[in-house]
Amino acid sequence: MIKVKVTKNIIRKNEVAFGLNRAQVIIAAIGVLIGILETKLLKDITTTDTRMTIVFFSMAAFIFGGIVQINGMSVIGMLAKSFKGVDKRPYNKKGVYSNENNSANKK
Repeated sequence: MIKVKVTKNIIRKNEVAFGLNRAQVIIAAIGVLIGILETKLLKDITTTDTRMTIVFFSMAAFIFGGIVQINGMSVIGMLAKSFKGVDKRPYNKKGVYSNENNSANKK
């Protein structure tokens, strides 16, 4: 019989429920609370069909934004980072091809 070694990294230890981690469960709960509040606020204003359509799409968008991850970051996190602006990082301009280093090497 062939034995295969399996690393422990494959097992996700931080899952809470349904393969989701704690932050994703919290975002889903917030999405459900938003849906409940929308239902109560729109109760007298719209018909049941219209109200449930609005609630469904807003909950789906919020939960989708929190659960789906792109490059290890949620969609909501990516939107927040993109609204923040360009990430400017200082760097040293001295290098192999700069004039300062070439003149020092020739002497």
